[in-house]
Amino acid sequence: MAELIEQGEYDRGLEMFVDSISMPGFWNKSTQGFRRMALDNALTLPKQLHDPLSAYTREAARDIKCRTLLIEGQKSPRMFRNNVEKLEEWIEFAERTTVNGASHGGMNVANPGAFNRALQAFAAG
Repeated sequence: MAELIEQGEYDRGLEMFVDSISMPGFWNKSTQGFRRMALDNALTLPKQLHDPLSAYTREAARDIKCRTLLIEGQKSPRMFRNNVEKLEEWIEFAERTTVNGASHGGMNVANPGAFNRALQAFAAG
């Protein structure tokens, strides 16, 4: 994916990336707005892969002392749902919500009503 993007093959690289974090075929079903956003940010992806973050730790998460909303997509790959599950366990004031019918990438696009209601409910709480 990074090599494709670095070679200027943005659509192929982004298709590979988006489909891997969402679900196969998501890129081809994406809205023009989502594609434009992804294309505008494509050159940041190889940099992120070349400079990965260290694993998040229980100790670091325990230092978070404010209300925290964790949002997952119902169809998100297992690794993302596992991350949300652990963070909910580790962050004292964490709240968790699931956006039905959505995967990790673009869950605000896949089900904007549910996504926005989750944010509004959290902000009101």
